[in-house]
Amino acid sequence: MGDSAMVAEYPDNGQRYAVCNSLWRDKAMTETERKSITVDWKADGAEGEFVAQIATLNVIDHDGDVTLPGAFPEGKELLVSAYQHGSWSGALPVGKAVIHENGAAVVATGIFNLKTSTGRDTYEAVKFTGNLQEWSYGFSVLGRGSDEEMASWAQAHGGAMPQRIIKKNDPYELSPVLLGAGINTQTLGIKAGLTYDDQSEAALAAVESWVERTKSLADLRRGEGRDLSEPKKQRIEFLLKRLSELQSDLKGLLDTDDGRDKAAAVFLEFSRINARILEEL
Repeated sequence: MGDSAMVAEYPDNGQRYAVCNSLWRDKAMTETERKSITVDWKADGAEGEFVAQIATLNVIDHDGDVTLPGAFPEGKELLVSAYQHGSWSGALPVGKAVIHENGAAVVATGIFNLKTSTGRDTYEAVKFTGNLQEWSYGFSVLGRGSDEEMASWAQAHGGAMPQRIIKKNDPYELSPVLLGAGINTQTLGIKAGLTYDDQSEAALAAVESWVERTKSLADLRRGEGRDLSEPKKQRIEFLLKRLSELQSDLKGLLDTDDGRDKAAAVFLEFSRINARILEEL
């Protein structure tokens, strides 16, 4: 703070203090704190799943706090607020997550609610921004370090004095934000949509399941001496029409798309399913 070169370049005390803090944080970060967390996705993981680092322990953050290892309740489940803690202003929560400490990092593993427009929009934004995305969390302080403990911490860390030491906290939500108070917060991984092959299989399985359910319903009605209701027949006819339109779209791709084999397989499967639906009408 008293260095003549620093005083000349940053005459304002507040600005000079911020620059000194920033330089010290960069120096104090250990290799363990800087390294990325390895993310291992399950093969059957759902679209919208994510892993994020929401804090780094035992360093001074942008608010001047030091959060000690063991401060977070292991395995606590939290709601994920809309972007920039937007749920405090009434926006719907966009997901949920579980937090745990991983070395010097505090990690949240969760999933976005893709059935809501806010959840889908937030997911797409976080997926697009990648590891540029920062994170934040709301919390209450349950245990603070004494003045003596802060002085001891500063002595062990090059003389930098924190504003407070947080020994225990109670987090109650987290959120993707433009700029987080924590150090090295980032999205570590996010599950994108299905591959083409996986989506094809899922689409066919869904249609097959619907056909089987329609057959079971028709059999049940016949056993009761009744027929399918008129609204259900209209619904089946509407879906059959849509499937026929999709067949035409896929058939058009056979003449232009390089992946003819894949498109042909999907087309033939849809044709077979359509034939089964026609049998039920």
